[in-house]
Amino acid sequence: MSLTTRTLAGVVFISALAGLSAQQGAIDPNAVPVEKEPQHHLVFSNDFIRVVDARLPPGYKTLSHTHANDNVAITISPGREDAAAMARIGRAGFSKGGYSHIATNAGTIELRFIVVELLPGTEKSTAAAFLDSPAHRLETENDRVRIYRIKLAPGESLPEHRHKGAFLAVTVSGGAGPGSFEWHNDGAANSIQAGPSALEIVELEPR
Repeated sequence: MSLTTRTLAGVVFISALAGLSAQQGAIDPNAVPVEKEPQHHLVFSNDFIRVVDARLPPGYKTLSHTHANDNVAITISPGREDAAAMARIGRAGFSKGGYSHIATNAGTIELRFIVVELLPGTEKSTAAAFLDSPAHRLETENDRVRIYRIKLAPGESLPEHRHKGAFLAVTVSGGAGPGSFEWHNDGAANSIQAGPSALEIVELEPR
């Protein structure tokens, strides 16, 4: 199957995640929806997003499965334990929906992503971006999502803050544990305290 520039870029991004090989192209009519792939588990949904926890053990090859919606994949475990792979933990990559692929974890440890699907058909948020601070920064912005990153040293705190739009907070390390997440409605107050270990959170604000 030939690959478009967009899907080729997606393969490069996905394959760069240590231990994962992937084939990505147009929609395969025989593919299963992403939530029907045995190692992709739908764990949360509302009017704005769906959250899929993808956990591929070493050597696992997925069924051909379709990502119909635009999505952000956050790396929780990279499939390998070398320094280059471990440095990719927490990476959040945006992909346009409308493709099917097969992925293989060729590494020696679990390959895990929290995949956040951005659902169509909802009113677009017109909220302004949350202002950067030393511990809370806007990392990516496009017409579908804003991606923020929070990094706190052990014992450090982030004072109560309010996004003007609803958002999902995904823990990368520390806190409630890698891969845990929490949905916050518009204007909800959110204060964050790191425990004895460093805390890293990715916040996704649908647009």
